[in-house]
Order: sequence, then C-alpha cells, then structure tokens
Amino acid sequence: MLEISNSLDWPKIEKELRHLGNMMPIFESDTKRLIHNISHMVTELSTLEVTARNTKSKSSIARCQEKAKEIKQEIKKFEKFHLMSMLSR
Repeated sequence: MLEISNSLDWPKIEKELRHLGNMMPIFESDTKRLIHNISHMVTELSTLEVTARNTKSKSSIARCQEKAKEIKQEIKKFEKFHLMSMLSR
C-alpha cells in the first residue's frame, strides 16, 4: 500500500502508480487520467505546505493534513481499481 505524507513523497509514488497502470493496457487512458488528477491534488498540497511553513498557523497545517488524507484516499481507489482489473483477467 502506497502512502503519502507530504508532496515530496509524490515522485516515488507516481512512478509506482505508473508501473501499476502499465500493467493494465486496456485501461490505459483511465489510469493516466487518475494519475493526472492525483498529481494535480499533490500540486495543491505543495502550495498548502508552502503556505503552512510561511504562516505556521494551525489551520494551514490542518488543511495540509486534510489534503494529504484526500490524496491517500485517491491512491487507495487507484490500487483497488488495479486489483479489480487484475482479478477480472
């Protein structure tokens, strides 16, 4: 199971997701779209992290944690999608 705690974790996770996506050639466009959407969310997380470091406010940190949680949920959905496609072969 892939876990992201901050935006710096994304390159490693993205590489793994792309590898999993390449194992599902039938769903190539879907997997690319899912990865792109997660990447966009990570960009938002990165912006939130910069704001949190600059302001050091609890609300900014909470927003970062919430966004990371959303990204984790999307990664889990991707992994479930991968599992279901492998089982349906």
